[in-house]
Amino acid sequence: MMLDAHLVAAYPPFSLDVRLRVAAGEVVALAGPSGAGKTTALRLVAGLAAPAGGYVLLDGAPLYARPPGRRSVGMVLRDPLLFSHLSVLDNVAFGPRCRGAGTGEARRAATAWLHDVGLGALARARPGELSREQAQRVALARSLAAGPRVLLLDEPLAGVADPARPELRDLLRRHLSCFAGPCVLVTHDPAEAAALADRLVVVENGAIVQDGTPEEVARHPRTRYAARLTTS
Repeated sequence: MMLDAHLVAAYPPFSLDVRLRVAAGEVVALAGPSGAGKTTALRLVAGLAAPAGGYVLLDGAPLYARPPGRRSVGMVLRDPLLFSHLSVLDNVAFGPRCRGAGTGEARRAATAWLHDVGLGALARARPGELSREQAQRVALARSLAAGPRVLLLDEPLAGVADPARPELRDLLRRHLSCFAGPCVLVTHDPAEAAALADRLVVVENGAIVQDGTPEEVARHPRTRYAARLTTS
């Protein structure tokens, strides 16, 4: 499975022109300064922003041509955006139900995912009762429970208190290592990129300035930002 995207956007004076190829089982981190176009690129892959050109292909087929419910793209945003009127269990069950699972089947799957992310005891809780770190665990479980073919993560550790970040990062690493499809992670955290990504793509001013493993970028940074990113 291959995600092959030419991401083009124009919001004067900002423009984005990025080619991105992510193989099955590969985690690619997009890093760059604020306003570089990282989140815009992610939104274009997901079909949440209007492109000015280019394409997004999954296994050679246009992703945009599929109805939104059949694009099989999972997203974890920096804001978990859980459904406040649903329990934690039913938040996670939402994905399987959208795929056609019955209520009982969806809740059984959700229960298994909640135990897997360490929140089995909070199945009946409401999102307003959760910490930021717990809410991100639920958001991850909700995305994976839907069985996506592509996984997109936009700064999933943002806003998580420092004491909880290493444990959540380890949880993400465990799940991403098992995810069979292409994964794109937006981050500005070098520790996050080094721990989670197979490849680091540095974006500045809407264009790719460097592409390599986190170790390669750290050894031979091509821009001042890349140097600061890998030495901070």
